[in-house]
Amino acid sequence: MLRSRERTILILGGIAAAAILLLSFVVIPDAAKVRSLSRQFSLAEKDLSDLRKMRPELERSDRDMRQKSLRVTAAANAKESPLARLTAALQEAGFPQSAFSLKSTGGKDGESFREESFDFKIENLTYLEAVRLVSRMENGPLPTIIRSAQLKNRYDDSKYLDATFRIGFLLPLNR
Repeated sequence: MLRSRERTILILGGIAAAAILLLSFVVIPDAAKVRSLSRQFSLAEKDLSDLRKMRPELERSDRDMRQKSLRVTAAANAKESPLARLTAALQEAGFPQSAFSLKSTGGKDGESFREESFDFKIENLTYLEAVRLVSRMENGPLPTIIRSAQLKNRYDDSKYLDATFRIGFLLPLNR
C-alpha cells in the first residue's frame, strides 16, 4: 500500500503527465491551426475587398464585351473578307491605299471569338491622327481590337511618325 503522501505525488505526477500530453497533442497543434486559419481568413478578406474594388471595372469590361459581341454578330453576315473590310474602313478614315500596308498575320480561336490578326503600317502620321485612328478602330462599326502599337518618330521631322499597329479582327467561332 502507498502512503497518502506517495499517493498524492503519484496523482499530481499523473495530472502533470496528462497536462503535458494534452498540451503537446491538442492545444499547441490547435493553436497553430488557429493561427494558420486566421492568416488564411485575413488573406481571403483582402482578396474579397480587392474584388469589390474591381467590381466597377469588371462590370465595365463585361459591358464592353457585350458591345463587341453585338458588333461581331452584326458584322458576321458581311460577304467581304476581313482584309477588304479593314482596307475600306481605313480609306473611309481618310488614308489613301497607297499610304499604308495591311498584311494578314494569321488567326487564332479564343473562348468566344475567332481573331484574324493584321499588321497595319503607315508612315507620315501625326500623333493626333494616330490617336484618332486607334479610337476609330476600337470604337467604330467594325469588330476590331488594337493589340499593339509601335510608334517611331521620323528622323527627318519629329512632328510625324511611322506607326505599326497589330489589329485583331473578331469573327464568330462558327464562321
